[in-house]
Amino acid sequence: MILVWRPKNVPDWQGSTALQASQVPPALAHDRTAAPYTAVHIASLLPRSWDISVVHECIRETDVSMNVDVVFLSTMDFCAPRARQLGRTFRARGVKVVVGGLYPSLNPAYFEGSADAIVVGEAETVMPRLTADLMAGRMNGLYRAEAPAGLNDLPVPRYDLVERDFAVPLGYEVTRGCPFSCSFCVLSAVPTPVRQRPIAHVVRDLANVPAGWSWTQRKMITFWDNNIGANRAYFRALCEALTPMKRYWSAQTSLDTLTEESARLMARAGCRYVYVGLESLSADSLRIANKRHNRVHEYRRRIDYLHQHGIAVMSIFLLGLDGDTPEYLRTVPDLIDEIGVDIPVFSLPVPIEGTPFRAQLAAEGRLLPGDLLDGSDSAQLVFRPRHVSPEELELSLAYCMRRSYSAWRIARRVARRLRNGVLPAVNTFLVNRWYGRYQRAVALTGIRRIHERGSWPGTAHPDRTGG
Repeated sequence: MILVWRPKNVPDWQGSTALQASQVPPALAHDRTAAPYTAVHIASLLPRSWDISVVHECIRETDVSMNVDVVFLSTMDFCAPRARQLGRTFRARGVKVVVGGLYPSLNPAYFEGSADAIVVGEAETVMPRLTADLMAGRMNGLYRAEAPAGLNDLPVPRYDLVERDFAVPLGYEVTRGCPFSCSFCVLSAVPTPVRQRPIAHVVRDLANVPAGWSWTQRKMITFWDNNIGANRAYFRALCEALTPMKRYWSAQTSLDTLTEESARLMARAGCRYVYVGLESLSADSLRIANKRHNRVHEYRRRIDYLHQHGIAVMSIFLLGLDGDTPEYLRTVPDLIDEIGVDIPVFSLPVPIEGTPFRAQLAAEGRLLPGDLLDGSDSAQLVFRPRHVSPEELELSLAYCMRRSYSAWRIARRVARRLRNGVLPAVNTFLVNRWYGRYQRAVALTGIRRIHERGSWPGTAHPDRTGG
């Protein structure tokens, strides 16, 4: 079971042992923060009699000579070339290859000739048929989930297979789906209903964490849900069930779910970090991207609800949406400071296959020619923005990453959290120090790539931005 990965800004990644890897900053070459959940969940759907190994490529190199009968590859779009390469290598040795994940679901044709079986959609309803075919020595080629999977009878994840090298090995998924349809989000291309696991099963699964794990590994949880607070009643019940378990967790939710009551419940249940999809501080960009449920004038107030209860806020900001202007891009770091985000993340919008955002760019002739997968890691531009030049946008990404993680701005964020106590301030400092290294490394590799490439055809030299 291989979770395929590559660093940002390195589209031709051949693995951590390749010569090319020595040129990648250490902050990008590995990611040991929180273990991906997908592999141990998929493994739980396979027969217990099978001897299964899990490889997370963000911490461990895939050994293509390993003695196996079948390899399961799970991949997102920006890792798809690496997944296809691995699939071809294993198949050349006679190993059966199954590939699944978001990108195979969006573009199964990409993996033809690289896999014996391609899973389209959620795996739960497909896996019994796929497993039976594997054991019978026959493969169908394409296995398509005809309906969204139910979450009422999922088995306990195979925690025994998790690599312990992760700082927080316990990843988990409580819900699936999101009630919104933002034009750039992959869920607008793969719409699924909002579903929840039974609360009793959540408690069961979290209680089954191996006793041999360290205190940190047993007590800290990363919830991988798209929008964990979408169903208000369910989320309230979840927080109440988590409270006596005394776990510490982080999760992702939408801005509209943040209220005084929800912040209080989350803090009491052990929440320490929340990832909020703010996406932009431009009202025009939010409207154009169909993210009308985000209202910029509410950002500060709703973030304050979390801060009052010692919860840190991480949020992503997409640079280059259709309402973004040069003036706006220059002020983004200051605007982020004003609303109080503790850990800002910067990204370019990705025109994911099947999304309204990609369809619009294609209709307007704004997509770059050729393979867009290189830019699907959100650090490389693959379309022409509306109000700024491509060079301005690329350099704005690096500018925001570097300026937002200057020593002075980190110190301001830490000092602000001291109002909530010493522990929140220390946590904010540690996360900012780690994430600052990561964002600055992405910026550095991006600038290096821009200078090696030169100006975009038909545009001015990138130095015109003065950035």
